[in-house]
Amino acid sequence: MIMVNRKKVGLALGGGGAKGLAHVGVLKVLEKYNIPIDYISGTSMGAFVGALYSAGPNAKKLEKDMIKTNWNELFDYTIPIQGLLKGEKIENFLKKKIENKEFKDLKIPLFITAFDIKNKQEIIFHKGDVTKAVRASISIPGILVPMENKGRILVDGGLTDLIPTEILREKGADIIVAVNVESITEKSPIMKERAFSINEKNKIPGVVSTISKSLQVMEAEASRAELKRDKADLIINVNLENINTLDFSKVRETIKKGEVKAEKSIAAFKRTSGKNPLKQNEIYRFIEETRNL
Repeated sequence: MIMVNRKKVGLALGGGGAKGLAHVGVLKVLEKYNIPIDYISGTSMGAFVGALYSAGPNAKKLEKDMIKTNWNELFDYTIPIQGLLKGEKIENFLKKKIENKEFKDLKIPLFITAFDIKNKQEIIFHKGDVTKAVRASISIPGILVPMENKGRILVDGGLTDLIPTEILREKGADIIVAVNVESITEKSPIMKERAFSINEKNKIPGVVSTISKSLQVMEAEASRAELKRDKADLIINVNLENINTLDFSKVRETIKKGEVKAEKSIAAFKRTSGKNPLKQNEIYRFIEETRNL
């Protein structure tokens, strides 16, 4: 079957540290359904996975690479003045994996976000050194040392744009698939809690754990608010509350959860295709048509 003037698909990959490896599972499902990806945008870990996939679109190979990687070896701790990690080992790892490619050499057009804390301005990379752009985007404040580029001091793009969908629409994507790995279970607030002066001597978590858990909650809330604005046509929310930002010990589980949730999200469109004919039927038809190419 040949489709004429098929719709262009943009894939937006959100941040989340180790949780971002769930993007690999989502990519496996998109490949399974033969859904072509015309553009990819990524923030933080989404930029990392997006760069690897754009350089060589093969989700199963990417999965094998991520599973066999010794992530602890990529953590180059430093005196925490500018950040806990230098980020040099991660940068060298990515540079080797993508063979030091520039954006123009990628097989899928890629857009990577970062944030200039000096000028308080979002930066979107689409030219030049892919590795340097990713290094800027993954610079979680307090975790990775910020990156300097042309006088700009750059940190994690998720600071203002957790799931970069707008750039995809601007570049011509007709259908946008957004992947949010920061989904958490909403809980009702505890009202009228009493504050005690007595120290119960519970063990307080270390700085890395505290920062990681705090970031997870803040990013989850920001992602939820962002996606409520109808910026994506298909949203895949992956709940990974049991995985911390820097916990790379559950790579297989993380990828599998992304895969399972992507399958469920696509199945949900089949079940509810009649509720929103203008949007859901269009995506449903697209999925059914592309899988038969």
